[in-house]
Amino acid sequence: MTDAELLRFCDFVRDQVGLELPEKNWSSLRRTLSRGAASQGFISVAEFVKWITEISDHEKKIDILVSLLTVGETFFFRDPKTFDGIEHFIIPDVIRSKSKTQKTFRIWSAGCSTGEEPYSLAILSRRTQLSASNLQIQILATDINKESLKKAKIGFYKEWSFRGAPQWLKKDYFLKVPGGYELNSTIRSMVEFRRLNLASFDYSSILNDFGPVDLILCRNTIMYFTAEVRKRIVENMLLWLNAGGWLILSPSEVPHVVHRKLRLMTLPGAIFFRRISGTEDIHRSFQSLDPQAIHTIKPDKKKDWWIIDELQKAKAPVLKHRPFAEQEPHENLGLEEELQKARQEFELANYNETINILKNLSSNIEMDPALLGPICYLLTKAYANLGMLKEAQDSIEQALKVDKLNIAYHHIFALILQAKEMPEEASRRLERILFLDPDHIMANVTLATIQTKLNNKSKALRHIRNSMTLLDGLSPEEVVPDSDGATAAHLREMVKSAMLVVDEKNRR
Repeated sequence: MTDAELLRFCDFVRDQVGLELPEKNWSSLRRTLSRGAASQGFISVAEFVKWITEISDHEKKIDILVSLLTVGETFFFRDPKTFDGIEHFIIPDVIRSKSKTQKTFRIWSAGCSTGEEPYSLAILSRRTQLSASNLQIQILATDINKESLKKAKIGFYKEWSFRGAPQWLKKDYFLKVPGGYELNSTIRSMVEFRRLNLASFDYSSILNDFGPVDLILCRNTIMYFTAEVRKRIVENMLLWLNAGGWLILSPSEVPHVVHRKLRLMTLPGAIFFRRISGTEDIHRSFQSLDPQAIHTIKPDKKKDWWIIDELQKAKAPVLKHRPFAEQEPHENLGLEEELQKARQEFELANYNETINILKNLSSNIEMDPALLGPICYLLTKAYANLGMLKEAQDSIEQALKVDKLNIAYHHIFALILQAKEMPEEASRRLERILFLDPDHIMANVTLATIQTKLNNKSKALRHIRNSMTLLDGLSPEEVVPDSDGATAAHLREMVKSAMLVVDEKNRR
C-alpha cells in the first residue's frame, strides 16, 4: 500500500472506531495488515483493505477492525501496586462511605479483554475486609471484542496469564486441567460480561440496569483512541461514576486526562482519580482518606478544567494511625531523637503532630545549628502535604540559608514554586540543580513537565531525552533519588507520556 492509501485507511479506522494509528507506527500496521490479508485469503493488502471498507454489516466491520488492530494483552493481578492500592486504600474508603441504606459496591472493568482483570477484582474482594462487610459486590466487565468475551466467560487460562501473579492464586482459585487452569465457579459467577464499544458514547443500554458505580478500571484502553474520543469516553464514564467514586487508568494514560471533576491521587507505583461532586469541593479535606495521598490541584480560571500538579509522591497508606487528638505527648528527648520521632509521625501521615514537634525543635536550634537544615526540610514536606505552600516555602528558604548547595532542598523548592503556578521561577531553580548535578533525573523530569505545559517544545524534548538516557542506566525497580519512592520503571512511563503530549502538540 502507498502512504496515501494507508492514510485513507487510518482515517477510515478513526471514523469507525475512534482508534488512532499514528504515522510512526505505520511499519507495524503494514505487517498487521499483511497478516490479516493472508489469514482472509487475499493476495494483496489493498484488496483486503478495500473488502473491509465495503462491508455493509457495520457490526461485522467493527469486529474485524477490533480483532485486527487491538491487542488484548493482560494477566492476573497486572500491576500489583494498583491492586495494593485498591485493597488497602480504595476498599476501606468505600466501606466507610456507604450508608446503612447503601448495600452495594459496584465495580466496572472497562476494556476487560479475556477477563483476568475483573476476575482479579473478584478474588481480591473475597480475600479482603470487603468479604466481611455487609456490602454486596457487583462486578461488570465490558469489552468490544466478542472473542475475548467468550474466552472470559469460559474462565480457562494458560500459564501465560499467571506471570507475576501471587503464588496462592492458582492453588486457591483454580483447578488444574489438561492444557491449563479452570477458574473456580464461585469467582466466575461474581462477574457479568457484556459487549460495549467505548467509542459509541452511549453506555445506557449496558449500564442502565447495573446502576452508578463506585470504581471504574479502564487501563491500557483509551491510549488507542484519538484525543477527542479519549475526552468523550472520560466524560461518559463520569456520568456513571458516583461522587467520591474512583477511576483507575494506566500511568501512561493519566497525562491525557485533566478534568474539573477529577482529583488526582497517587500511591507508590499507582495513580488514581477520584470524582468530586463539584468545584466547591476542590480544596475540601477528605477525612476518610490518607491525607498523604492527596495532591495539589489548582484551578485555571481561564479554562473549564483543572491543572493537576504532583507536589509530592505519596507513601503507602497507613490506615491504622491514631488521630492527632489521641497522640501521647512526646518525651523530652535529645534533638536528634526528637527529629527521628518527627520523621516517624510524618511516615504515619500525622502532619500536624510532625509540625508541632519540629516547631519545638527549631526554638532550641541554637543548641545544634547543624540540625536546622534537616528540620526545616521535613517541616517543608509536612506543610506541603497539608497544602500550606507559603509556610512550606518559608521553611525551605530557612533550610537553604544553612546549606545552599543541597540539591534535595532546591528540588522541593522548585516543586513548591510549580504548585504556586510560578513555572518560570521553578524552571530557574531546577536549572540551578542541573548546574550542580547535570545527571539529576528528577530535575530533568520536572523540567520536561513544566516546559511541555509552557509549550516550549524544544526545551521539553531536550529534558525528555536527558531523562530517558539517565533512566536507561537504572534497573526498572531502582528508586530514583528525590522522587519520594518512584521507581525507574514508573518514571519511564511518565516520561514516555510527556513525549506523546509533545508529539501531539507538534502535529497541531
